[in-house]
Amino acid sequence: MLVVGSKARYRTAARGVFHCERCGGDREYLHRAGRRWLYALAVPLLPQAGAASEHLRCVECGTCYRVDLLAVPTTQEMRAALVAATTAAVLAMLQAGGWASPAARRSGVELIQKAGSEDYSEASLAVAVPAMRAELAEHPAGQELDASPRLGPAVEMFALQLEEHAKEWFLARIVQVGLADGGLSEDERQVARVIARHLGMSQDRAQDVIWLTEVASA
Repeated sequence: MLVVGSKARYRTAARGVFHCERCGGDREYLHRAGRRWLYALAVPLLPQAGAASEHLRCVECGTCYRVDLLAVPTTQEMRAALVAATTAAVLAMLQAGGWASPAARRSGVELIQKAGSEDYSEASLAVAVPAMRAELAEHPAGQELDASPRLGPAVEMFALQLEEHAKEWFLARIVQVGLADGGLSEDERQVARVIARHLGMSQDRAQDVIWLTEVASA
C-alpha cells in the first residue's frame, strides 16, 4: 500500500480531431493537462509545485502524443487546402487571360472538380472570376496579379504539405489551364511565376516547369 507519495492527476482541457500516427487517420483526441499531487493513503492532499504536463491522447487507440502534433494537418484539412489552392490558382489564371475561352474554362472547372470540389461548375466561375476582378480593381495599378487576398495564403498553406515534385506537378496543372486556349500570354506567364513563388519554388525551376509544360502541350 502506498502510504505517502506523489502521483499525476489529469483533466481534459479540450477535445478535437487530429491525425493519429498509430491509427493512420483522423481520430478524436483528448487534450489532457495534469500535475503531480501529494498523496497519503491514496488520498490526494496537495498539488505540488511545477509546471503542469500536457499531452494528447487518441480516443480510439489510447496512444499519447506531444501537443506539437496538433501542427500536423488532418486529412480533412489537407483536402480542404487542396481545393482552396486549386480554386484560387485556377481563378487567377483565368482572369489573366483565359476567361473568354470555353476550353480554358472547361479545363479550369475539371481541375477544381478533381481537387475535390465535385459540384463546381462554369456557373461557379461566372460568379467567382468577376468577383476576383473587382477585388483586383480596388488595388493601385502596378500591383502583382495575385493582389487578390485569396491566392497567396491558399497556395502557401497548401505548399506546406508538398514535396518538391508535388509542387511542380501542381504548377504544371495550372499552366495547362492557361494553355487550353493556345499559348500563354505574358499575364498568364506572370501568374504562373507568382504561384510558383507562393509554392516556395525558385524562379529558375518554375521557368523550367512552365517551359516543359508548354513543350508537352505543343
